[in-house]
Amino acid sequence: MSIQEIYEMFLLEQEYRNNSQVTIDWYKWQLGDFFRWLGSDDPSDLSLLHFKQYGVYLRSLRKHNGDKLSGNSVNGALRAVKAFYNYAIDSDYLDDFSRQLKLPRVHKKEQLILDDDEIRQLLGCFKSNNLNDLRGLRNECFVILMLDCGLRRGEIPRLNDIDVNLKNNTLLVRGKGAKQRIVPIGERCSSFLRLYRSTRYIIDFDEPFFIDRCGNRCTDNLMKQVFQDLKVRSGIERLHPHLLRHTFATYYLADGGDLETLRLILGHSNIQTTQMYLHLAFNLKLSRSHFHSHLDLLYENRL
Repeated sequence: MSIQEIYEMFLLEQEYRNNSQVTIDWYKWQLGDFFRWLGSDDPSDLSLLHFKQYGVYLRSLRKHNGDKLSGNSVNGALRAVKAFYNYAIDSDYLDDFSRQLKLPRVHKKEQLILDDDEIRQLLGCFKSNNLNDLRGLRNECFVILMLDCGLRRGEIPRLNDIDVNLKNNTLLVRGKGAKQRIVPIGERCSSFLRLYRSTRYIIDFDEPFFIDRCGNRCTDNLMKQVFQDLKVRSGIERLHPHLLRHTFATYYLADGGDLETLRLILGHSNIQTTQMYLHLAFNLKLSRSHFHSHLDLLYENRL
């Protein structure tokens, strides 16, 4: 059994599990890079040593701007390789050393969400309610959906017209692993979606809600291009789609929302993933409030 044959069986297993095409394409991309680095078709080279050496190699890579890959990017690539290794181990193609396949620690940076001025700055890039600029209105809907209900970038193109219920102000969202969830939206978001819908001619409710200039479903690449353009136009250097999701989640908790409801809105499988926003929300509430120093109070009483 060659590595290529194991790889083909691995991809078949992903399809059998009914994983999304996005997930399968991600495995193809990450494992393709690993196999090119490995340069071998011999399963004996799927070793713990090569797993660790590949991790060190990834940390040495540079992006187009000269920056090193982030710890999260390195771990993402290694997670795909680890999944492939574990499949080969479970299928008895390799000896079992799965307990030693550990990902490197990631030194987490404080996530700086968009503040109110930056949100206004971002939304100021659009000419709201301009029916002559359908693409601009569509792109503004992208941003508002992320800021108002924390949708992932990849979830927005998958919305069909029937998924957008503007009577109840809810969306049926298809998330990771083909999981579906109901997400509430605010009145302003609803009004923008209603305005965008009114500019389009819908034949079938199963048609995509968001379309490109040719009338086809918007793609993930189009979303990337929109945000690359917005980064330049807004002047917000750290702008990326997931930052808007972080911003939504942090403000949701800081404004009194509860953690379990946020978990359901974001589509997280477990509460531990959602808990990262507690720290961000606490810092936001602290920055909003006036600090009452107990020491100051003692000195005031002395006077």
